[in-house]
Parts: sequence; structure tokens; C-alpha cells
Amino acid sequence: MRTSCVLAISIALSWASAAVAQSPAEVNVVTATGENLAGELVSIDSLEAAIDTGNEVKRLPLEELSQIRFDSTPLPTLPMRVQLSGGSLLSVTGLTWDDQTVTVNAARQSPLQIPVKELQWVRFRMGTPATNPTWLGWVEEQRRADRLAVRRNEKSLDSIDGTVTGITRTAVQFQMRGNEIEAPIAKLEGVLLSTQNAESPSAPIQVTDTSGSVWNAESVRLSNGGSHLQVQLAGSIQHDVPLNQIETLQFAGGILPLSEAEIASSSFGNASSQRGREQISVDMQNWFSPDTSDGVIHINAPGQIVFRIPDGYEKLVVAARRADAVNQFMGARLEVLLDDQLQWSGVLQDRKSLGLELPLGEARLLCLKASPLPSSDTSGEDLSNNDDPTTPLRSGSSINSSPSVSEHDLSGTLGGTIEWFSGRLLK
Repeated sequence: MRTSCVLAISIALSWASAAVAQSPAEVNVVTATGENLAGELVSIDSLEAAIDTGNEVKRLPLEELSQIRFDSTPLPTLPMRVQLSGGSLLSVTGLTWDDQTVTVNAARQSPLQIPVKELQWVRFRMGTPATNPTWLGWVEEQRRADRLAVRRNEKSLDSIDGTVTGITRTAVQFQMRGNEIEAPIAKLEGVLLSTQNAESPSAPIQVTDTSGSVWNAESVRLSNGGSHLQVQLAGSIQHDVPLNQIETLQFAGGILPLSEAEIASSSFGNASSQRGREQISVDMQNWFSPDTSDGVIHINAPGQIVFRIPDGYEKLVVAARRADAVNQFMGARLEVLLDDQLQWSGVLQDRKSLGLELPLGEARLLCLKASPLPSSDTSGEDLSNNDDPTTPLRSGSSINSSPSVSEHDLSGTLGGTIEWFSGRLLK
């Protein structure tokens, strides 16, 4: 009798577990025209999604969808992040690199094996306001060699270029000028792999999970009654994400290159002068205007460019550097404003790039600004040793008050031409 009872309970629990695992996911669907639809996600393939609204099962073509939001709760962010060449940004608990295969332990999911060539970078620890600009600048740069990012202290990073040959749980195996190095992970910020042959294939679908991973998918598939979403990544990589760990599916149109965004206005000149107060008209811009023809936004300091932010975009990613033609460095103050409110400020000191990621909130206008930094702004400091390139402007300082440097001198070889590159708005 007892055996029969235990067997019955076991069968009942098995059925209950199966029912929970295969229960449809509650979702809210936003169409490309802005309409909302609530129901249960029944299935999805390369052509359409089937949504059970309670009254009927609606089949919606993917090309007509903007977003599918799941009823899930975000989980605490993990410090370690991995970027794949196809654009996927993963939250991970660890990874190992053996020969030509990297095993990535995606947070709260099954391990993922990828070819070494698909790995773009690994960041071992959480960034800080002081280290983020340097790291994000390196991420956006093209690299001919692999790079070790060493955290010198809590405020600054150093770099060593060479070749990564492996990663264990405790160290990165690295070759530099023929010498083998075992770099302890405890002393590293991260590793950035060569981008010589890197490609950026289009990913029509972004899958965001509750651990903060963003999977850039070429396609997704969910069978009727399934409990996992099958995600097809670039490089023929396939991964299954549990339905109860999915936050959103974002469909095509989620990335807008900043160079393609509508320009609201642009100006060149000292803000205290008549020329700086006047907006340069489109037909008179020529040399003075920011050039975006090559996908890079060129600004001559002092100058600025203002973009209109289209509906639906939530984050800005961009980096800045001096133009290649610059051969004499002087301090340049960079600023990013949203609706005329300063959100980020940094100082370009040499040829190093600075990068940033910035939430857009409800802002409608984005301003990128570059200004010469007079020596009076540094209060005698040596900018080349400034550990935090995003130090706010000091009270009472002026970014346009240098009487010894003309606007013409700043425009070229003296360091007044700034390039904002890899700029993009993300949904």
C-alpha cells in the first residue's frame, strides 16, 4: 500500500513538474505600429509568432513585430561579462579557453562552446566611473593584436599588447615578444582580442534574459509546448534559453548608427563670441561643420553637434579620440548633454580613446560637445597622470577662456579635431 502511494505521488509530481516546465509564457506583444497584445506565447519560428489571447490563437509575422515582453523578474548582475563577435553580450560565471574552443558558462544556463574566433573580449570585474571610459574606449577601437587590460589601481588601467593563447580559471596565458606570460586574473580588468578580421553581422532579433545577457540572434524558435527558446547566433552557434529566464525579444530596427540620426543643429566657435552664438546653416557649414560621411562624427573644438533622438531608443554607446592628423596634444574637454543637461564629461589627454554608455531616459535631444581645455582649468595638474578622465569641471572654470590659443590653431595639428566613433543608439 505504501509503495503504491509513493508511486502515485511520484507520478503526480512528475506530471506537475512537466506542466510547469511546458506551461506557455505570459507575454505582452508590441507591434511595429505600436499596438499592444497580451496573451501566452505558444510558438515562434523564422516567420511568425503564435499568441494565444484566450479567445483565439493569433499568428503574427515577425516583420510586423517590434517587441515581445515576458512576465519575468531581473536577477542581480554578475561582474563577469563576455562579448561575442556577433554582438552578443553575455553575463557569465566563468570561461575556459582550450586550444581553439572557448567554453562559456552563461549565468544560470547551460555552458556554451564557441570557436576562439567568435570571442571579442572578456571583462573579469565590474567597472567603475574612473575605469569605464578607458575600457569602453578600448572596446570600440580596432586592434591588430590582443590586449591585456591591467587594473593598476581602482582608478586607472594599463594595457599590454600581444597574443592570448589560453584562459584558465585563474590566469590568462599570453605571449609578448616571444615570451610566455601567466597573467593572474585577479590583477586583470579583462582581455580584448584582435579585431583585424572581426565582422559585425546583422542580428534581426535581440534576446535579453533575466541575468542581463543580450543574445544577438539570427533567428529564434520555440516549439508548441516547449520550455526553452532556441537561439541561433552568428557563426552557426546555437544556445537554448529557458523561457522563464527571458525578459524581452526585440526585433529588427533596434540599432541606429549615430551618424545616421537626424541633426538638429551644429555650431563652431567660442561660446562667448558672436560666431559661437550663431548656428551655422547647412549650406554654410563646409569646413566648420561636423562631418559624418564616413560613419565617424568629426567635430572641430570648440564646437558641438545636436541630434534628435527617435522614439524607442534607450541607450547611447559612443567613443571619442583625436583625429589622426593631430600631432600636437593639448587638453580637450568632451561633454555629452541630454536635453541641455550635462550627463557625462571627460578629458582627452593623448591618443587614448574614451568611451561611454549612457541611458537616454525620456530625452529628445543629444548633444556631443568638444572644447579646448586651457591650462587654467587644470590648476597646475599634469593631465597625463590624471587617473580619472571624467573628472567634472571645477567650479568657476571656463572651457572657452584661453586667450593664447586661437580657434584656427585648435582646428588641426594642435589637437582641436575630435572624432566620435562607433556611436549608436540602442532600443
